Amino acid sequence: MIDINEAVERASVRETDDLQRVGALLLVRYCSFYQDPKFSPWFEQSRMALASVVEAARSILSQGGGSIDLEEIKDSLSEVLEGSDPDGPPFETEIFDHLVFADEVLEFLQTPNRPALLSRAFEHAEELAEAHEEMGRAEYPSSDWEPAELAAMEADARTRDMQEDFGGAVALTRSEEFAQAYAEVIEKCYTAEDAGSGA
Repeated sequence: MIDINEAVERASVRETDDLQRVGALLLVRYCSFYQDPKFSPWFEQSRMALASVVEAARSILSQGGGSIDLEEIKDSLSEVLEGSDPDGPPFETEIFDHLVFADEVLEFLQTPNRPALLSRAFEHAEELAEAHEEMGRAEYPSSDWEPAELAAMEADARTRDMQEDFGGAVALTRSEEFAQAYAEVIEKCYTAEDAGSGA
């Protein structure tokens, strides 16, 4: 495994398209939970914002960063962020955290020549993975279900993304598998009441 500092160092010698693909993979991993039914009816704008971010990430992976207007997507995301309450119901707080993450990664995608932004994106991703793995274990300490080892999966994905093809089909599949496991934790650990839609 390679740590964040080494990952950023390896990335620093790559072309812009490669760097943007690395950022796009992070968005696929951590923003694909927008299909969670608890977004409805209260958080449809947030759902749409995260869906747009993931769609943009997939476009970057397939066509390159020049295929989309990153500034427009970031501006739209910022509007949703401004209207979100970080102290709202637990599920809204969860959404807010990921909108902030998406905003950070989009900033890196716009200026991929700034290693500090990539470092922060990797650090935030690691924090999210660790926190959600811990949350899953705390919420289901004695059930048949337990969360995937998200922290190890993130470290593995970061390492392979740096060592292999910087965002090819294999990397996308790996990130999609992570996204599914990650979304499962959020689905299981929040209730309708946590989203503010239950009695």
